[in-house]
This record gives sequence, C-alpha cells and structure tokens, in this order.
Amino acid sequence: MVLEIGKLSGVVPDAIRLFRRLRGGNAAAGASLDIVAIPARARCSACESELAIEDGIGLCPCGSADLVFLSGQELKIKAVEVA
Repeated sequence: MVLEIGKLSGVVPDAIRLFRRLRGGNAAAGASLDIVAIPARARCSACESELAIEDGIGLCPCGSADLVFLSGQELKIKAVEVA
C-alpha cells in the first residue's frame, strides 16, 4: 500500500507505522506500507507567487498572509496491490 500524507494534514506518519505494528496478526500483517510525504505549497493571492510552507502559518515574502494552499493537506491511498 502507498499512502500520500501532506505535511499539513494533521496525520503523523510514525503513528500509522506504530499502529500497524501493534495491530499485527491480521490478513495485512505482512503487507508493505510506503508513505510519501507531500510538501506544503501555497499561492499568494496578492502577488501570485508560489511558496513552500513549513508550518500551518504562512506569510509571503511580499508581506501578505492571504494564501491559497495548493498541496500539503492530502491524505490519499495512492496504490493498493491485492494478491
């Protein structure tokens, strides 16, 4: 299984890995889990610049805080392989 987890999604990848280890003994116990971290990006509504966001609060170099988030809030199951 491949999960895409955005940096601002509120999901902690290590917690998912720990949960899987604790759950063991089910049909998916031997399945692989790959987690892809999606960086947070936003576009400034004032100057149209795109920027990386390091935490949930972003500020454009132009001084505007009016940002539209483009990525980083995702939580997607990207792929599942069933045998």
